Amino acid sequence: MATRAAAGNALDVRAWARHRGLVPWQFTDDIEVYAEHAWELLADRPAENTLALTVIENVRAGRRWSAEPLLFGWYGTGRTSGAISLTPPYELLLAAVPADTVDALVGALRARAVHVPGVHADTATTDRFAEAWTTGRRLRASTTMRLRLYALGALRPPAPPPAGRPRPATDADFGVATEWFTAFQREVESHPVSVEPVVRERIGNALLWLWEDSAGTVVALAGRNQAAAGVARVGPVYTPPAHRRRGYGAAVTAACTLDALRHDAANVVLFTDLANPTSNAIYQQIGYRPVRDHKVVRFLGVRSGWCAAPPR
Repeated sequence: MATRAAAGNALDVRAWARHRGLVPWQFTDDIEVYAEHAWELLADRPAENTLALTVIENVRAGRRWSAEPLLFGWYGTGRTSGAISLTPPYELLLAAVPADTVDALVGALRARAVHVPGVHADTATTDRFAEAWTTGRRLRASTTMRLRLYALGALRPPAPPPAGRPRPATDADFGVATEWFTAFQREVESHPVSVEPVVRERIGNALLWLWEDSAGTVVALAGRNQAAAGVARVGPVYTPPAHRRRGYGAAVTAACTLDALRHDAANVVLFTDLANPTSNAIYQQIGYRPVRDHKVVRFLGVRSGWCAAPPR
């Protein structure tokens, strides 16, 4: 009955939008349908839309992050002007949401009874959506992370480099890479998804780079995704605490970046936590330039403080 009611509400929203001369947001769980409508829009600005483009490529490759259903949406007929994706447990990714469509998006998601645990977008879009989503509901938006997107200008590897050398990770490095991916998740307080499939894929496709010190000890790693629309994204970059402040992170990031440029990428991007001034300074020193800031928020119940989820 609840599903039927949600479907009826969605039909009512679409009918109301058409009656008012508005183009409604449309949704699907089919990645190819979404890509058909959204890829051209996203690929027009591939650096800014790196997350949304790699979501498409990852889902096409069979990747899932939880057992919860996926949802994709687009806005516009003929030429698409909006695109969103929900890949639980991650927040709703607002890749492109024109300001005058935010209320329509909120209404359409509510009509479908979509559980939106949080939202991730450029700062202005996140703020607009969060205000609309919490208005009239016993919810508040809690900022969990502020990020800065950087795009490569001219690569400038550290000179002189730290002692040692970069090399691609091999199957023999699976254990340490898995351990460090997990440690990275804990440090940035990311969603605790399984890292093993990602590590295997990146080692198998030579997308994971390590820095060895002069004794042959692995002291840092940098991974990246396969380029989407010509843009590769570096991450994670991780140096264990015992090896920090020696230049290893910058050096392995530069090596990973150079490898991307030599193989499948016309440009390279990465995200930093704005709360970490060290990483923001280091990446600029090796040639990355700020593009825009992002904000991630979670929606919490006003009284309980727990993430507000719909009844199951």
